[in-house]
Amino acid sequence: MSFVADLVGTGSRIPLTLLAGPADAEPLTSVTAVEALARLQRAPEGALVVVTGRSAARAAGYELDIAVRTAAERGVPALVLIGCGPLPITAARLADRARLAVLTAEEDCDVAEVVLYLGQVIRGDAADSLARAQAALQIVRDVGEAPGPAEGGDRVVALLERVGAVLGRTLTTTDEAAGPAGAEPIWVAGRRRGGVTGPPDDAVRLVLPAVAAAIGRLRQYALERATAPGQTRSDILTELIVSERAQAGALADRARLLGLAVDDLHTVIWMTPDRPPGPDPAELAERRRLFDTLTLRTHQAPQPSGESWNLARLAADIVLVGTARAEIRQARALQMIDAVRAAVAEEHPGTVLRFGIGTPQRGIEGLRQSATEARAAAAIAVRSRELVHTFDAAGINRVLSQIAASALSRRVIDDLLRPLDALGPGRSAEAIATLCAYLDARGSLKAAASRLALHPNAVNYRIRKIVERLGADLSDPDTAFALHLACRVRLRD
Repeated sequence: MSFVADLVGTGSRIPLTLLAGPADAEPLTSVTAVEALARLQRAPEGALVVVTGRSAARAAGYELDIAVRTAAERGVPALVLIGCGPLPITAARLADRARLAVLTAEEDCDVAEVVLYLGQVIRGDAADSLARAQAALQIVRDVGEAPGPAEGGDRVVALLERVGAVLGRTLTTTDEAAGPAGAEPIWVAGRRRGGVTGPPDDAVRLVLPAVAAAIGRLRQYALERATAPGQTRSDILTELIVSERAQAGALADRARLLGLAVDDLHTVIWMTPDRPPGPDPAELAERRRLFDTLTLRTHQAPQPSGESWNLARLAADIVLVGTARAEIRQARALQMIDAVRAAVAEEHPGTVLRFGIGTPQRGIEGLRQSATEARAAAAIAVRSRELVHTFDAAGINRVLSQIAASALSRRVIDDLLRPLDALGPGRSAEAIATLCAYLDARGSLKAAASRLALHPNAVNYRIRKIVERLGADLSDPDTAFALHLACRVRLRD
């Protein structure tokens, strides 16, 4: 029976340093490898876990805190972080309290050799198994680690064939998300994408973590090559949506060079989280993972001929842009929303998105218009607790969205409402809602009170205070009209 103390003793072949936690708390029964701290949440209970990537060396203090807490909750007795320096005080205290041993190995060490060594110590394998495993690991280093010009799939096949030959066993992979029972998981872009397995054999069991990690790297490299243009298009889309109109022409030229058909028809779907992320870094990281999930799913999903979908991110919101020469019908947009919801439910349970659909519009200005409409529709969906809201192309919303899309108009609106904004967020929102209801009711205190669920005298008091602060004459048609539009745009936001 092996303990952490056996790994850090003077006779240890691989230099390991104990950073925190006890050296003899729990016996070590198995070893497994993951490529990133975030994947600790799927670590098997009771296994010593080696974080094979270099994420630990670059991790922020809060990420190490989360990693230690996750490992402890998973029942992991020991954690090896490659290239990690001294732990932050909070992470060290968490490890000591959970009796979790946290170790480190030098950043330039041979990770496959570390995993093999730990397996040898824990399992006590025979010489034949070790010799076959070492030969297989050399092939993993030769074939699997350095990206080459060949396609990722071809290199995976070559890796499995050569490793299987020296092991005398056949290794197989599956693309199923969960993978078969007992398979070593393959991680690509932070998600489990199948696994690799082989027959019961000590050498196979030692080699599988390194083989799975190598396959993950090969597939990651192939995926990055395939999605790189899409990531660049995402950046351009974000700029096109938020930039000033004067900049749109130059951005459009860049978009065309990237293969984005900016002159075709665009239909925008705006996605807003039901609950905006707080300041917790873990929540912000989850929003980034959500965008990565939807980007990957969109890239992998089959699309009708002549139709393309690209994503952009604006703060906590995600924008999905459908582009085609022919109009993308609402039914197709709803189909894409169903696909997004399925992906979110599968990989981000608990996350709720509200959706707004803009109208099909042509060209650069059309893209910006559809995005403005979709954003307004998503805001309505959030307020009304609808799942999906489609923009009203014929109503007042179109006029308001045009005003809201103009930077000059927004500055005029801000100037008009600045005296009310000075009251602070809560009182300002109340004052604008009261003034809008009063103007909607054409100056009727009784009708406005009914809309606001207040007594007419209360509405009268508020309006008098608002008029005094604005210094406005609501009997003047131009003044009333300008303030009415300003209030409607603000409330629409």
